[in-house]
Amino acid sequence: MDLDNNLSDEVSGMKNSLSTDRMDISFGEIMSIYERGELIIDPEFQRLFRWSNDQQTRFIESLLLGIPIPPIFVAEDQDGKWELVDGMQRISTVLSFFGLLKVFHEKNKWTLTKGDFVPSLKDYNIDNLPLKLNLNLKRAACRIEIINWNSKIDMRYELFKRLNTGGSPLTDQEIRNCIFRGESTEFNHILKRLSEKVVFRDLIVFTDKQKAEKYPEELVLRFSSLVYNSEIITESLSVYMTDFMRDVVNKKTVNFLEFEKLFDRTFNLISPLGCEIFRGANGSFSSSYFDGITIGIARNIDFYEKERPENLKQKINELRDSDKFKKFMGTAASSKDRVMGRIRVAVEIFSPRAI
Repeated sequence: MDLDNNLSDEVSGMKNSLSTDRMDISFGEIMSIYERGELIIDPEFQRLFRWSNDQQTRFIESLLLGIPIPPIFVAEDQDGKWELVDGMQRISTVLSFFGLLKVFHEKNKWTLTKGDFVPSLKDYNIDNLPLKLNLNLKRAACRIEIINWNSKIDMRYELFKRLNTGGSPLTDQEIRNCIFRGESTEFNHILKRLSEKVVFRDLIVFTDKQKAEKYPEELVLRFSSLVYNSEIITESLSVYMTDFMRDVVNKKTVNFLEFEKLFDRTFNLISPLGCEIFRGANGSFSSSYFDGITIGIARNIDFYEKERPENLKQKINELRDSDKFKKFMGTAASSKDRVMGRIRVAVEIFSPRAI
């Protein structure tokens, strides 16, 4: 019985820490709110506007036909402004159709394709759409779910991830970039700037898809989280990285200038050795080798900057050939035990005492 009471109390406590309101408003009103700057769609969100013309057309067709659509979720800030949490594809589709997106103007005033139910929609845009249909779109109703955040809890990341399970799922890093901005975007900008450095990109060789999904930024975050605090991983690496980014953004737990210097020193030292050092047996990039090599070197950067390049290459080969290290690769490589295991082995191998 006590266990049941504890469970009920835990559920009630969490439920009471979140409060929501809801209202039905028209898309015309949503557009006005956006134009007044009262609906915040961060540029990071708009970069994730992935719907194809066919997907966008289906949504516009749904509004014209009165087909029910899912609600839009927003978080209300202290000033009463709404920050979009879920519904970016739908909101951006309408804003761009009417030519109102404030960035990436090339997405504005796009042309409808053939509708599933109304094939004649093809080739219409906001400039030649009949006035009656234009007004029908503006008057189409939308349910808005408003989340009022308790200052003691921030569940935006978890809510955003749970809601984004549709046809265009987001990567963990895309969600982190959208949600964990705190009072400034400085850390987000640092991740982006470092991820675009030639010395880094030449070592990893990212695909266009990886770039679009923010994988380069995720690797920079991965490096920073492991080089500072890998001893306190409590769950999977992904959860740990999310918690780390939240703390950095909100609590400024990392000196950005020192981190950028360490990043530059580490990858400038590795750069002459080529991208092959991060490649697995199948020739593809290995995040496990990335973890071991970069963290092993970064934590001993003063020593290896004074060593001859061949000594550094010898240490890297030692790690790549290590059966102890390989034991923590492969299946479930992002689990707590495997991440901490390979970092521990890497630190042992790269330790100056092991020279």
